[in-house]
Amino acid sequence: MSIVVFYLHNASPEGQTPSWHPACLHYDDRQMSEALQQCQVLRADPNNAHVVISSELRDMVGKIGVSAVEDGHTPDGQAYEWSKAGRAGKSRRNASGPPRTREDMDR
Repeated sequence: MSIVVFYLHNASPEGQTPSWHPACLHYDDRQMSEALQQCQVLRADPNNAHVVISSELRDMVGKIGVSAVEDGHTPDGQAYEWSKAGRAGKSRRNASGPPRTREDMDR
């Protein structure tokens, strides 16, 4: 079991004070679509609240806890060249004031 859908279910009849009871449904790694579909069904029912899904998928993209690029390489040794500076436009680090026009933003 690596996917769990948690929710609160109101067991009281309509018009009475709600009586919320915790519930959960278990799914294995290959059933993510089914779990997401069940979340939609549960959220559509007014007798359910706080519907959330939690997963601990075993087929992860990378090592757990690794999120750093050091010396231009990822932890597995792959070259990493992406830079936010190249996508955000020129730096305004030495600007004398805020940009007044669109052209000023690119200087």
